[in-house]
Parts: sequence; structure tokens; C-alpha cells
Amino acid sequence: MTLKLGFESHVYVQTALVGMYLVGGNMIDAHKVFDEMPERNPVTWNVMITGLTNLGDFEKALCFLEKMPNRTVVSWTTIIDGYARVDKPKEAILLFSRMVACDAIKPNEITILAILPAVWNLGDLKMCGSVHAYVGKRGFVPCDIRVTNSLIDAYAKCGCIQSAFKFFIEIPNGRKNLVSWTTMISAFAIHGMGKEAVSMFKDMERLGLKPNRVTMISVLNACSHGGLAEEEFLEFFNTMVNEYKITPDVKHYGCLVDMLRRKGRLEEAEKIALEIPIEEKAVVWRMLLGACSVYDDAELAERVTRKLMELERSHGGDYVLMSNIFCGTGRFLDAQRFRKQMDVRGVAKLPGHSQVT
Repeated sequence: MTLKLGFESHVYVQTALVGMYLVGGNMIDAHKVFDEMPERNPVTWNVMITGLTNLGDFEKALCFLEKMPNRTVVSWTTIIDGYARVDKPKEAILLFSRMVACDAIKPNEITILAILPAVWNLGDLKMCGSVHAYVGKRGFVPCDIRVTNSLIDAYAKCGCIQSAFKFFIEIPNGRKNLVSWTTMISAFAIHGMGKEAVSMFKDMERLGLKPNRVTMISVLNACSHGGLAEEEFLEFFNTMVNEYKITPDVKHYGCLVDMLRRKGRLEEAEKIALEIPIEEKAVVWRMLLGACSVYDDAELAERVTRKLMELERSHGGDYVLMSNIFCGTGRFLDAQRFRKQMDVRGVAKLPGHSQVT
């Protein structure tokens, strides 16, 4: 159609056509149009690189990046972000270094947001500090709260909660948004610092910020993992529902069941699981089954397993765990019975694997 209308030499139309083919997964025609274009602009190259990256063909995307006459920050950032998203942090960081050192291209805010997940994925605290120093010199911290929040998160996930908190308190309260507070609360939670997370949550409330679903998951996790009293946990849970009118989802209920199982209150956890008014409840029951394994409660485990079979009969791990619980309590015939049920129902357990680095 574009040929009939005389658009074969129109760079914007042909670029859009390349993009259309790539969105549809048609790399052959996209390459054909690209190769036959008499003129290409930076957008054309970036569309090709973005399309190939989105399709997971990083090798070809890199080939086009190498051939691109005038590489831009968009070109580099696209592939850096792609690598970070598919859990290839080393490749992302290597490409980031090449962009800065070889092409002398200055990263923008989007590049920083793309590289930080790769940094914390590797746990590279030194690299995190370098990125922080760079964005400080470029003035990104005062003007882009997204970069600020990502740096807090990166420091915490690199294992340095002190640096995360120091950076957080340096930011004026007027600049912090709900994501800033939630990120810091979550940081304390993943480090098992329940009291600090709760204190941070209350400071946020005093400033008039209302938590959202993610904030509440963070503070509930902090209460559970930080070893705080169940009364405090339940107070937050009730506040979420009654004061902030947040309807609990499977993650909130999961935190509640997790807290009860940590305290050994398995029967109460079972009652909660029975009352959950959501479809994705299998994950909560599975969490409870794991607790039964820890406490060698075969009777409750059998009830939980029956409930799981009503929800997801083909999950092999449930049968195996139940069988192991029976073995652990000396009920070997029951363990054998569950193993046979797996065979009869054609349920397969995914094999485990280990990685040596």
C-alpha cells in the first residue's frame, strides 16, 4: 500500500512500517523495509533497536547499535533497559560503561532508572555509590524524585541500609512522595528492622500522607519479619481496612498468615485462609502447608492439602510436601498413598536444580 501511494522514500512512513512489523514479531519484513530505505534518521535506527530488544534478540539489536552512524542516549538506554529487565545485570552494566567511556554519551534520567535495577541485582554497592555521585553532579536528585527513590531502593537492596536511610533523611520532606516513604519502609522490612519500619510509617502518617496497598504490604511484612507482636500487626491490618478503606488482596492476607505461622498459630492461620474472599488464595494455603512442614502438623497439613487440591489439583509440589510431612511423622503408608495419587492423576513435580558459581 505504501508503495502504491508513493511513500517508499518517505522516511517517517517507512520508519512507522518497520515499527509495525516488529510489534507484530515480523523481523524478516522489518529488515527488508529497513534495508531498502534510501534514507534513515536516528528515529529509524532506534525503532529497529527497540523492536529487536523487545523481541529478546539482543545480539541483532547490538549489531544495529554498532552500525548506527550516530548513536544516541536513547539507543544505548533501550538495550541497557532490555538487559536489566531480562535479569542480565552484568551485560547491562557493561553496556552502560561502554556508553559513558567509549561514546562519551551522558546518561539521562531514564538511563539511570534503567541501570539501577541491574546494580542492585548484582549487589554492587560500589557501583551504586558511583551512580549516586554521578546523578548528584548532574543535578538529577533535586529535580527527579524517581531517581531519588530508585537510589534509596538500590542502596537497600545492595545491603547498605545505613546509606539508604542517610540519603532518605537528606531529602526534604516536601520533596518526598508516597513512593519515597514506601521504599524506605520496604527497605527496613527486607532488613528485618520492624521497629524502624513502623516508626517510619507513623512519621509518614503524621505528615498527612495516606498509604496505598503497596505501603501496607511493606509495613505488614516489616511487622511479620521483624518479630513484632501480633497485636501490633493486627492493629495495622485493621487500620488498613477500616481507616484507609483498602481491600486486602492475596499479598496482604499472605502477610497475615505468614505472621501467624511464625508465631506457631497454625489453626488461626487456617481460619483466616478459609475466610479469604479472593480467587488467588492457593498461594496462602501453600504458605500454610509449608508451616505445617516446619511444625510437623500432619493433621492440619492433610486438611490444607485437600483444600489445595480443590484449587489446583495439578501442583506436584503440594503432593510431595504432604508426603514428606507424613514421612516426618512416621506415617509412611499415608506418604506412599500420596505419591500414588500423583501417578494416578498424572501430576509431575518440576525437578530441582542447583547452580555452582
